[in-house]
Amino acid sequence: MNIVKLEKYMIEEVVNIWNTEVSASGIYKPFTTKSFQETFINNNSYNKEGSLVIKLNNEIIGYGNAVFKDKNETTPGFITCVVIKKAYQRKGYGTILLKELENFLKANNKNYIRQLFLNPISLEWIIPNTNNHDHPNAPAVEYNSAFYLFLLANGYNVSGQQQDAFYLNITNYEIPDKIKQINNKNESNGYYITFYEKEKHHGFKELFEALNNPLWYEAVKNNLKLDKPHKMLVVVKNNKILGWTGPLFTTNSKRGYFAGIGIHPNIQGLGIGSSLFSELIYQSKINGSEFMSLFTGSENPARNIYLKAGFKIVKSFAVLKKEI
Repeated sequence: MNIVKLEKYMIEEVVNIWNTEVSASGIYKPFTTKSFQETFINNNSYNKEGSLVIKLNNEIIGYGNAVFKDKNETTPGFITCVVIKKAYQRKGYGTILLKELENFLKANNKNYIRQLFLNPISLEWIIPNTNNHDHPNAPAVEYNSAFYLFLLANGYNVSGQQQDAFYLNITNYEIPDKIKQINNKNESNGYYITFYEKEKHHGFKELFEALNNPLWYEAVKNNLKLDKPHKMLVVVKNNKILGWTGPLFTTNSKRGYFAGIGIHPNIQGLGIGSSLFSELIYQSKINGSEFMSLFTGSENPARNIYLKAGFKIVKSFAVLKKEI
């Protein structure tokens, strides 16, 4: 047995192992050699030293990947996957491969590993009981999956909030009468939901500072840098931005994109968050989306907005952590 770095000629066999052992019996999308290369090798965080193949008598029997965003010792490393051919499972090969990946992260100044939350390499998955509706990344490790049990057996522990995946088919979505009533009341007090207009509306910086969410502010700025920015919904009063969601666009799989929703603390509790989210769903449908999916922590109050809008929890994921 030996462990070597992944070479280009090995990719087809690694893809076959993934599709047979992972995709065929779980939620994760199958790879092609092209999509594997795009997901792993073309990723800015990919490091060949952390992309390992385990061989036995010249047969490729498994693959594992580890990545990190930077060499700051306060930031985590990530184990993207460890997959072993069925005939060689439960014989210690997965643990051997995992240890090599952990050693790679340790050698690059990592003190702990987090699974998989915020991993720069995203694993796409199929939402159960749908017509192949997909979500672009797994927020953490699927509860009670083979990978979950494998990591627990190797010293990983659940850490932080459970991540729940929400889903709604929006092909027939209409704004509920109750939301229309809330809109009428808030509009009488000067709060309007509309599309953002650069020359008219102001206050993004102040909104995201009040929400303490610089990532949303970056999402807004990155969208506005595009040659043709996607539309964004805002809540305004006297043209000052007090709420935001978007950007509005539909993926190739007909998924309505969702980056987040934020309402200024001074106007929370008026039902504006539910109204804004309802408008996003409706406008996504108009824009050609057939479904929406998202995930959030089990303690995030925003989950109540999603549930009220008709979303259902379709999968729950555990954030796992290990000190190394």
